[in-house]
Amino acid sequence: MAQAKPAWTFVRERRYLALRTGVGLAVASIGPSFARGLLPRSTTDQAMLTGAVGAYALGFSALGLSTVEAVSELIVTSRQGGDPRNVTLAASGIVAASGAAVVAAVPDTADVALPLAFVRSTALVMTAGAVAGALIVGSDRVLERSVGQRGLPTELAVAAGIGGAAAGLRVALRNRRASALGEGTAAQRKREPDRPKPTPKGVAKSVAVGGAVTGGLIALAGAQFGIAEGTTFLASKLLRRGDNPVTPLVGHATAAAVLGATGAVALNQVRWHVLRADDIVEPAYPEPPTDPNVTAGPNSIVAFDAIGKEGRRFVLMALTPAQITEVMGEPAIQPVRAVAGYGSASDPKERARIALDELERLGGFERSVIIVAAPTGVGYVNYSFAETAEYLTRGDCATLVPQYALVPSALALEDTDVGEVQQAMILEGIRARIEQMHADRRPRVLHYGESLGAEVALDVAVTGTHRFAELGVERGLYLGTPFRTNLWQRWFADPASVDPEGLLGQVSQASEIVDLPASVRHVQVIHHDDPINKFDYPILVRAPWWMGAPETRPPRVPRETVFRPVMTFLITLVDLKNGMNSKPGVFVRQGHDYRIELCEAVQRAYDLPATEEQAERIEAALRASEQEWATRRMVASRFAKARDSVKAQFARWGQDADSVDLDGLSAAELARGNTAPAEQVLPVDERD
Repeated sequence: MAQAKPAWTFVRERRYLALRTGVGLAVASIGPSFARGLLPRSTTDQAMLTGAVGAYALGFSALGLSTVEAVSELIVTSRQGGDPRNVTLAASGIVAASGAAVVAAVPDTADVALPLAFVRSTALVMTAGAVAGALIVGSDRVLERSVGQRGLPTELAVAAGIGGAAAGLRVALRNRRASALGEGTAAQRKREPDRPKPTPKGVAKSVAVGGAVTGGLIALAGAQFGIAEGTTFLASKLLRRGDNPVTPLVGHATAAAVLGATGAVALNQVRWHVLRADDIVEPAYPEPPTDPNVTAGPNSIVAFDAIGKEGRRFVLMALTPAQITEVMGEPAIQPVRAVAGYGSASDPKERARIALDELERLGGFERSVIIVAAPTGVGYVNYSFAETAEYLTRGDCATLVPQYALVPSALALEDTDVGEVQQAMILEGIRARIEQMHADRRPRVLHYGESLGAEVALDVAVTGTHRFAELGVERGLYLGTPFRTNLWQRWFADPASVDPEGLLGQVSQASEIVDLPASVRHVQVIHHDDPINKFDYPILVRAPWWMGAPETRPPRVPRETVFRPVMTFLITLVDLKNGMNSKPGVFVRQGHDYRIELCEAVQRAYDLPATEEQAERIEAALRASEQEWATRRMVASRFAKARDSVKAQFARWGQDADSVDLDGLSAAELARGNTAPAEQVLPVDERD
């Protein structure tokens, strides 16, 4: 009978084999990480994705094989002999066969129960790890017989080679699927001209940077392992446990708590930084407006610094009657823009009261149309939407923006409940005020929301679309409805349960609104490739509804891409980041960018008249306005930085920076050098 190996030998071999298995699967994951998602990815995005997928593959496959190895060690130890690699090989085969059986038994569809989907995904990961481990053990036997003694570099190279072969096979299979489905053909490229083809240089850069990202994530995992092992060792020493150390769960729980607390502190710091960044007064919008029909103007009760950066932009960018007349060729009046600033009150009930007072004071109830526009988390309402409404109503409209947060939408997800309550209170108040007016003077009340604002606007009617009429809302337009919108989820699953009258409709672009049933009064425009609508947390382990059989997938959803647990989640997460990649004045129909839909969508959803020629002029004016304001912001920001830099330099020289009026200088004056009196001209050796 063979002599049993010391315990430390098993530990060393187990971790060593697990490491090589992880490396093999990490390399094998590189090819699938290049699978197409909903949107194109930059080289940097692809590198980050490749790194994250590689780290995930390494970590989970190593964990799975470590479990198999631990069981193998117990079996060998109990038998007092034997080669643990043989037992590992057998155990890997059993795990792989069992996992494959589970994968075959549980359907890979969106309607499978989440617990079953979790079991299936776990089985898939364990199967991959077991197969990889078996291949590594098999390669060890081949190497022993062919080259004998070998070192770590050789064995890691073999593991990487096995992974590379697997990656190449998976890419070849994907390309074969794409060819069979007509993806990648000239017709498909014509349908989606915005999808760039990957270049060899780009792929090489992505792989290189992805390797660096993988290394960083592995280092983080190493830190967690170090904290866990160190805590376990220290606890055993303090408790004098000797040969009976405390359970490693103590160390891992401590590590999780430390890293979790660190992450929470970091998140709070990010929230604070972003909130402070949004509170700045931009150089392009330095002073409150003088328009009596906008918030922070002479008639307003809301302070300029209470509406945030986006609120200040919104009120200062209001169109004038002259601008509207120039585009529409018809007489116009001054539109109203009101903002219920997040900083105006700490309580949503009080902000709702301020919103109603503000609308009254600014003349909102004297307009024929009142639009209650739910903003995104940062308090933003699309400027192009407001301008479109003002053009189409010839200025005879009031747009009210009730803010419920002043942080980006990703950090404002927990504030939407407050936003929905506040939105409903404002609509109820407007309805009550209008009921007091003479029937001939009552304005139409319209509803608008985009992105997280669409969630807030729609979920005021989460109990059913009849709620819109109860709140006095005649029509609504909702762009890029987020996946987490409760009304949308209920309506998508069973429209009749929440919308028996057929008041809510959905299209992929504005031109399709005319094809909706006549009963529709509330229109959603959601692009087929908008990740904000299609992302969901169960994608981590379960195929989403839009990744069903290839022939059932919506347009612009890649048909050759296969759902893979975690990997598909990470790809969609990158799509989520890229959902709103836009350029000023360049309107495209892609992702979460809905500027190209606005003119036609507002016109059709709200039933606002305009000739074809007027619509074309509105489109041109929207693009020109966006470019003009973006240019103003950029120039003002750069001049402000230059001014501050000059003043700081004067201060370092010990001179009075306030003696020079840099604030009033034009670009031409700065270029001519008329910024300083003679005694402040720089010495020759300091001009650079």
